[in-house]
Amino acid sequence: MNHTDSPWLHYDVIVKQKVTNGSRAKKRSVSPRIAVTVRLPEDLITRIDEDLDHRDVPLSRNNWLLEAAIQKLRSGTSGGSHGTK
Repeated sequence: MNHTDSPWLHYDVIVKQKVTNGSRAKKRSVSPRIAVTVRLPEDLITRIDEDLDHRDVPLSRNNWLLEAAIQKLRSGTSGGSHGTK
């Protein structure tokens, strides 16, 4: 089976911590950007895109995925018994 036969889509996600110079922004050290390939089912991408289409403030798919990962980490639920919080 090649990638065109698969129901999974491949996306490259760049994870980046941004430093802003605004007076209200917290200044943090800049972490290195790491390219991550994420394979997600097509129906999940469709659901994410539908959510993005209905937002009042535009958000990229990359930022949506980043926010979802951060929320998951903060909630302390890993979905399994492996690893730590």
